[in-house]
Amino acid sequence: MKPSISIITIGVDDLERAFSFYRALFEIDDEQIGAGDDHVAFFFEDGMSFVLFGRDQIAQTAGKDLAIAGTPGFVLSHQAASAAEVDDILRRVLIAGGAIITDGTQSEWGYSAYFEDSEGNVWELMAQPASN
Repeated sequence: MKPSISIITIGVDDLERAFSFYRALFEIDDEQIGAGDDHVAFFFEDGMSFVLFGRDQIAQTAGKDLAIAGTPGFVLSHQAASAAEVDDILRRVLIAGGAIITDGTQSEWGYSAYFEDSEGNVWELMAQPASN
């Protein structure tokens, strides 16, 4: 199997709050957003979709009895073009209502930072070092 991931769905506790956060962070046109009573989907030009769905509904779909905020089973990673872009995204995270877990830090792997969205989901931002 060759993985081809085109949709990422995350559970949220407050759909309206999460929608406001991601709408501000993604800076996406209204035509690229779809919503129903129980979800909001962001459709990107490269064919990828990012969907917000009630955390309890996600747990139920996964056959779990309990959904706990802030304890994700995954980290979403975003490849930034530069350290400056990582820092710019962190500024936008704060403006949109998220929280910074770790500020941008340089390592042998590149420049990275971690943040939480408005619902406690964890994201990594990474800018790989320039090739020699």
